[in-house]
Amino acid sequence: MAEHILLRELVLTYVVALLFIVVLARVRIPSIVALIAAGAVAGPFALAIVSTQAEVEAMAELGIVLLLFTVGLDFSLAEIRRIWKAVVIAGPAQITATAVAVMALLLVALGGTWRSAFFIGLFVALSSTAIVLKELSERNQLDSPHGRLVVGVMLFQDVCLVVLLLVVPILSGQTPLAAAPLVLLRGLLALGVVALLSRVILPTLLRVVTRTGRREAFPLAVLVASIGTAWASSLLGVSMALGAFLAGLMLAESEFSHQAHSEIRPVRDLLASLFFISLGMLVEPTPLVRNLPLIAAVTASIIVVKAVVAAGALLMAAPLLRVAVTAALALAQVGEFSFVVGRTGLEMGLLSAARWQTLLAASILTMVVTPALVEAAPRVGSWIAGRARRPVAVPESTGIPPLANHVVILGYGVGGHLLARALRDLHVQYLIMELNGATVRQARAGGEPIFYGDATNPDTLDAAGMARAQAIVAVLSDPQATARLVTTARRLSPTVPIIARTRYRLEAEQMVRLGATLAVAEELEASLEVLAQLLARLDIPGNVIEVLLDAFRRESESVRRIGAPQRALETMASQMMQTPVGSHRLGDGDWAIGRTVAAADLRTATGALIVALKRGAQHIVSPPTDLRFEDGDVLYLVGDESDVLLARRRLTTGE
Repeated sequence: MAEHILLRELVLTYVVALLFIVVLARVRIPSIVALIAAGAVAGPFALAIVSTQAEVEAMAELGIVLLLFTVGLDFSLAEIRRIWKAVVIAGPAQITATAVAVMALLLVALGGTWRSAFFIGLFVALSSTAIVLKELSERNQLDSPHGRLVVGVMLFQDVCLVVLLLVVPILSGQTPLAAAPLVLLRGLLALGVVALLSRVILPTLLRVVTRTGRREAFPLAVLVASIGTAWASSLLGVSMALGAFLAGLMLAESEFSHQAHSEIRPVRDLLASLFFISLGMLVEPTPLVRNLPLIAAVTASIIVVKAVVAAGALLMAAPLLRVAVTAALALAQVGEFSFVVGRTGLEMGLLSAARWQTLLAASILTMVVTPALVEAAPRVGSWIAGRARRPVAVPESTGIPPLANHVVILGYGVGGHLLARALRDLHVQYLIMELNGATVRQARAGGEPIFYGDATNPDTLDAAGMARAQAIVAVLSDPQATARLVTTARRLSPTVPIIARTRYRLEAEQMVRLGATLAVAEELEASLEVLAQLLARLDIPGNVIEVLLDAFRRESESVRRIGAPQRALETMASQMMQTPVGSHRLGDGDWAIGRTVAAADLRTATGALIVALKRGAQHIVSPPTDLRFEDGDVLYLVGDESDVLLARRRLTTGE
């Protein structure tokens, strides 16, 4: 009957949790907060649904084991190399500065021992990876400068949990301070043994299992690998959570990492949710309500202290004050792994029951306000940076040539590389502004006209010669920064063409409203390219595809075209004649240069007809037979695909 009681309690608890998640999702309360609230309602201090709390906590511990196993799977060395500065510099600076600041404030305000105060500082220093990454992802900010900084810091925090769980017994006094080096060394040695065995045994186990061809075997093997390694670690004196993390880390670079993650995730989410529910069961509603002003004050203090201290620490790795402040606000809550550390500290006497209740309630409230903080962070960061009047760093500003009729490229990722290469091949002058110092140094070494600067700053745009440019092209990964630079550029110059790349259609519509001449949404263009490839393989004529795609673009509210693009000649002719139209640009050394239209005799020799010619800014429809071709002329040819190919060969070689 005991197992029936446990089953009934679990079902009723999950029903309460499901109701809380569904209801609170409407007001954008994170799921973790909903689970903790459900635990408070189902726990012994409220509805008392659960009477077998020890069994629930045992299952919750398995949830933490699986959670840290998947954290290890997500821990990529390649990702560390990409954001190494945030991991190596900003991460340690943020955790150390926050822990020391909180410890100092507690000792001054409340007194007590430095051990307890420092432990609370470490508890507060960790942030919520699950909530923040979800919020940044929904806002398309993961690849922005502040997003990369946040990811790097959180990556370090996740790894730091391994060290914190080793440090807690030392802080509690259960391990003498003099023996701390020996304990840490023994722990690291045990971790090394676990890591070595995991590296050798786990991939071999999964390879043997996959050879059986049994679908059911692999998820069982992953479960054994995660929980089995955790159990083996506990036998060596290392916590189960650390062992699970190492098991995931050893599998992260193997061919099984993605499949293992997908197989274990449903079980992990189910049991990890039980961990947060079990945390909620520790919350006592009566003291919480009675001490609500104190808890609100502690919540506000945590957010302010974490944001201010983190902003200062992150400036060591952030290129701009705006980026550091935006990232710091996103890190201003207490994280889910803080509760893992907190429960360990509670068991070892580093926290009193009253302080634990206050910290628990305040931490939950910091999670509740996280979506609003992440939403407001870019605006707050820009406002503070503007008030601070910190000059934008453009070290090579005196070396920027006074260009005119050039193109300003803002951002030098994949899109910036492509634009620069095309403009260079077409002998069009351009200038690049980029915020990543390493990228600037590397590109300058390769001969690119690239300079360091914040594209949202008016001084940067002025230094780039925006007023004299033919066009400004923004290919940034940060939608908020793109919106600010469009607004700034349009305010400084009402006439300069501004082309902005965005990821989503709604963002493109916003850019157009802010003053962009043209906004191109990756979401739309990628879908149109998929459609074009599909229709081509269905043998739909190319001119029909072009007309169809152009119609979709015109119907889309995310794209506004000022003036007809040059391909309009091709599209117009295709619509009128229902015959494929191709274009050909004459280059130096082509056979046709210097010859007349009549001498080329394309109609007789190839079957293709020249319907238009573009020379510089001039368009000539039905060019006369005595017109001589010049280098750089663009010819628009009518004919089927084979005719156009023959015409191109004749124009080039004379054959």
